[in-house]
Amino acid sequence: MKCRDVAVHGGTIRIWMAGEGAPVILLHGWTLDHRMWQPQIAGLAQDFLLVMPDRRGCGHATAPADLAREAQDVIAIADALGFDRFALIGLSQGAVVALDVAQQYAARLSGVVVTGAPLPALVARKEVIALDRYRQWAAAGNMAALRSDWAAHPLMQAHSDAARALIAAMLADYDGRDLAAAGDPPNLSQAALHALAMPVLAMTGAHDTQWRRACAKALANTAPRARHALIDGAGHLANADNPGDFNAAVDDFLRACATLDALDTTRPAS
Repeated sequence: MKCRDVAVHGGTIRIWMAGEGAPVILLHGWTLDHRMWQPQIAGLAQDFLLVMPDRRGCGHATAPADLAREAQDVIAIADALGFDRFALIGLSQGAVVALDVAQQYAARLSGVVVTGAPLPALVARKEVIALDRYRQWAAAGNMAALRSDWAAHPLMQAHSDAARALIAAMLADYDGRDLAAAGDPPNLSQAALHALAMPVLAMTGAHDTQWRRACAKALANTAPRARHALIDGAGHLANADNPGDFNAAVDDFLRACATLDALDTTRPAS
């Protein structure tokens, strides 16, 4: 893989790239980093150029955490690499960022894949993440307690040995610096999600939480060009638990998006 830094507001975002073909930017979830997409390289990089950032406040990024700025970061990455159009994949908190890009910069996207997205505007929230407690532990430097507690959360339960090892490696490196940053998540209203014009694939693992599964179904029923997929034998990190089925679903979707993009005569040629 090749890597480079991209300048964004307040610092840099480090990106890793693998493969060739139509560009796809992949956005990791909370407490994770670009390594969460390792299971996708073998399955997707032969047909797509995968761009895997460490999001601001995470991993090797020097830009401070700020969810409100992450949509701009994605566009900065695309511009730095010369992408006029690209697809987005996001997991969990990364899925929120992907949908924020979709509502702000729809003309840049050929399609969006979201997996395990939290969407309280569509389904009343039915899970708890103890962020206040985690902020206190991070501020006190008690990262061992934070990591141990979060590792036991239903969202972090893996369903394969390979996924467990990958999650453990990333969580061991999580430093909690994003928890010190103030900022609200993007406003993904029902109206905004209903207005999404691009193809959307709303996914979860079959063993993801009940709420996340309900959110995926609701998004598939809300966005006009959305479809739903459930990954068997997988939890919240479906891409790592069952990469075969996950990659196949994403590959089919991205190929369809590329075909539709090629047939779209309403956009000026780049």
